[in-house]
Amino acid sequence: MRLINKTILYYLLISLPLLVVAGFLSYYLIRYEVRESADELLWKEKLNSEKLLRTQHPIQKLYLGSDSLSFIVPISGHEKKYTYYDSVIPEKGEEVNYRLLKSHITINNQTFLIKLAKPTMEEDELMEGLFSAFAIIFSFLILAFFAVNWLLSKTLWKPFYKTLHDLKEYDLKNYSNAKFTTSNTKEFNQLNVALNKMTEKVYHDYLQQKEFTENASHEMQTPLAIIKANINLLMQSPNLKAEEMEQLQAIDNTIKKLTSLNKALLLLAKIENHQFKENSSFTVNSIVKKVLAHFEDLLVAKHIMVDNSIAEEVFVNMNAPLAEILITNLVQNAIRHNSIGGKIIISIKDNSLIIANTGEPLRVDSKDLFVRFKKNDASKESLGLGLSIVKSIAALYNYNISYNYHNSLHIFTLNF
Repeated sequence: MRLINKTILYYLLISLPLLVVAGFLSYYLIRYEVRESADELLWKEKLNSEKLLRTQHPIQKLYLGSDSLSFIVPISGHEKKYTYYDSVIPEKGEEVNYRLLKSHITINNQTFLIKLAKPTMEEDELMEGLFSAFAIIFSFLILAFFAVNWLLSKTLWKPFYKTLHDLKEYDLKNYSNAKFTTSNTKEFNQLNVALNKMTEKVYHDYLQQKEFTENASHEMQTPLAIIKANINLLMQSPNLKAEEMEQLQAIDNTIKKLTSLNKALLLLAKIENHQFKENSSFTVNSIVKKVLAHFEDLLVAKHIMVDNSIAEEVFVNMNAPLAEILITNLVQNAIRHNSIGGKIIISIKDNSLIIANTGEPLRVDSKDLFVRFKKNDASKESLGLGLSIVKSIAALYNYNISYNYHNSLHIFTLNF
């Protein structure tokens, strides 16, 4: 849920009980005002009735209205008090609330009872009217909150969404600091200043790490070459025992792996530095045929059948050596993680290259396939960088590489 919507929800949740409390207070206040108004009218009618008694002295009950509820009647005794009270009187099949005044007055030693009645609003009608009024108010309140939400999202929160968009679009590989625009809102400016400092530090840390990787890879080349040369000289010695030869062979294999790792890291650094500038136009089909020819002996040795289904020619404009590395790594991955007597299916259609191979299901999360040094198994042959290089080359040319597992096939799809 968006922050502005959550804020409005809290406002509504606070407003609702406040409206309920206000409703009850309004009910009792209105009820009090209605009663006070009725009492005033009854008192005025009482004064008018007293004036009437001073001009004429009825000897029997005198009705003051057509409802027969207000009247003057002579009584015995001497009383001077008056009383207000409420009563419910049936009228035409309905019960009607009345406010009544009973008063006594003595004129010429004759006491008269003055009884006056005034219909008042029924409580259920009052509650119904209040409920309707507050329902309308609450509806307008909700509409007003959503209107305010829309206006705030368009004006007040616009700098925040601009910052959020800039942060999403920021990419370290563009080799530039992030610049967040200033705002006339203090809190948004504080956020932008903090983000500028954070991204600047991340950017410089990234450059230092990248520089370290490049320098370390370059500096490792010469010592590795020297070690390999000396190992080769030792292996040519006629006085070596079989055990010593095995140890030297193991060292030589380790040196080869370190050399391959060093080359892979250098390649990744060059890709990220955009050092492959020379592009040319060629077909993906030709690269696929060239790579398959390179792995022909290995395919025969593992008894892997290749189903090469090329429906159309797909032209790309990119660096040729990188294209070869890209497809080589995909094919090599399909061979390495295939089973003896398995199958590889290669198809080119709809401007896409699809390479599928049989093999055991993944033991790692598919999201980690393109992460550096993440491997599906502990194979000594794999460096864990092949698919990472594929991902980097694809990203360099805005191609999309994806993976899925379907019908016991590992399927890599490269969309050009």
